[in-house]
Amino acid sequence: MKINQDNSQRLNPIDIFWLLIWLILGLILRFSNLNFKPASSIEIATIGYSLGHGFSAIPLDQIISLDTLLSPLRFDSGINYTNVLERLIQESTHPPLYFWLTHWWVKLWVHDGNIVSLQVARSLSAILGALAVPAIFSLGWMTFRSRLVAHLAAVLMAISPYGIYLAQEARHYTLTILWVIASLTCLVKTMQLIQQRIAVRGWLIGIWIVVNALGIATHYFFVLALGAEAIAIIVFWLSNPREQTFKQWRSIYLVGWGTLVSGLVWLPIVRGISDNELTSWITTSFEPEEILEPIPRILAWLITMVMMLPVEGISTWGIIISALIILAVLIWVIPTLIQGWRSLLIKPQTRMPAILLGSYFVSSIVIFFLIIYGMRKDISLAARYHFVYFPAFILLVAAAMAAYWGRERFTFSKDASWWSKFSAQAIKNKVVVVLLIVGFLGSLTVVNNLGFQKSRHSDCLAIHIQANSNFPALVAMTHQTHSELRELIGLAFSFQRLNSQDEFLTSQSPQFLLVQQYKSDIDITLPTLSRILTVQSKPLNLFGVNLQVDEERLPELGCTLDSSIDLSNSGYRDRFYHCE
Repeated sequence: MKINQDNSQRLNPIDIFWLLIWLILGLILRFSNLNFKPASSIEIATIGYSLGHGFSAIPLDQIISLDTLLSPLRFDSGINYTNVLERLIQESTHPPLYFWLTHWWVKLWVHDGNIVSLQVARSLSAILGALAVPAIFSLGWMTFRSRLVAHLAAVLMAISPYGIYLAQEARHYTLTILWVIASLTCLVKTMQLIQQRIAVRGWLIGIWIVVNALGIATHYFFVLALGAEAIAIIVFWLSNPREQTFKQWRSIYLVGWGTLVSGLVWLPIVRGISDNELTSWITTSFEPEEILEPIPRILAWLITMVMMLPVEGISTWGIIISALIILAVLIWVIPTLIQGWRSLLIKPQTRMPAILLGSYFVSSIVIFFLIIYGMRKDISLAARYHFVYFPAFILLVAAAMAAYWGRERFTFSKDASWWSKFSAQAIKNKVVVVLLIVGFLGSLTVVNNLGFQKSRHSDCLAIHIQANSNFPALVAMTHQTHSELRELIGLAFSFQRLNSQDEFLTSQSPQFLLVQQYKSDIDITLPTLSRILTVQSKPLNLFGVNLQVDEERLPELGCTLDSSIDLSNSGYRDRFYHCE
């Protein structure tokens, strides 16, 4: 077998062997330290809604025990898929497919009444993320008719820091990535048939419509991928001067109408998302000093899709060194990648797929900027939303690397000669090798929590509270939306994980309090605290976690601030009070 530019359509056993190696590598990386990072609030949402519980039953303005706060994370075999959908419609802004899939997955591993572990919740996403490796291999093979492109795309996907980050989240992004790859596969195949003036079969049209429908039912941002595909089709049409007939393009019209009908099902729900309180955090007014910030953020997310070095949890000098190394690698490899992309556009056999994927990728970026600046919704703030163009970018980088690699063929055989030939090629094409090495280091960065850290370090805060609670503890947080509630549940989940490691700590678990507050009215917080603290035994340790309260009036309740115990860099605004 030859990993080269061979255009053979047949998959050899050695191809399958190396694809399995890339798949196993992807699985190992995605399952490494899977349970290491604390649960984020959005992961808490995934678990709670997938179990059909929701969060509206958690009481406000009264003491909550650890067991009560974790009740949305307990599996109840009596809850069915209809209950999951009803709960999502009532409390969330997401379509149901991934939550149904998670509900089925949890039923396989969790006993009735038990709390769902992060290992179980995240493992489904990790498996789906690893399946993107053979999926991108297939797309690369079919698009560029090149073994080398297919294998480079597969290994880039396997070690992608960004891909591993998404796969280690108990969220629906890895499933949506699979739908994006499948839809792009249908797009490329259809365009190839149209270019060859071959009729598009009904089964391909049907598969494409079903894939698009499932994509929308998984994440509404899949619509952005469909918009980018539509622009890519227009660019393809404009770049093909040959006469095109209605009969040839009829399949595109059918796919468009079928996808539109499948998407209209969710229109009543989607119409209220932009004004929903759960999405208000991405709304921005763009002050003059902030207007250009989305541009470097998007560039940063693009870089992490192929490479990364430790940038979190290390010293400032370590961050600077990592940034300088990444900058040096970029300066070195970008001209080579540009040269590779130009080569793709020149060669007749790669021109069409390069235009198609390139226009899809550029259109995706343009759509993101239209949303950011046109709708004033800064979706660049969260890396997870950029899955829309992630597979296309990986494949474009792989294709550019393959174009640079050269035409010389080397053969895997039983003797040692293939290794010397491969080594010679690797030395000659060191840009490709360096990219893969830095990409692999980036994957290790993510799995060891030195990059893409959670914004809230609830595990560290839980340990800190346990260590500084010499009296009964009360953790209080302001509640405005379900977002704060899920953050408090995430903190409680970290306490539960501590308790599972040390049974003695169970009796020392704090109690919790969610203080209802409307917008920024802090005047109503103090009376609620006063009512609660009056009936609590003293002395008491009060931990205010993102608690909006007039601190100057807390002494009226017998509580004094001890700033020496506050935990810096926890992601929370935490304050410690002694209440006598």
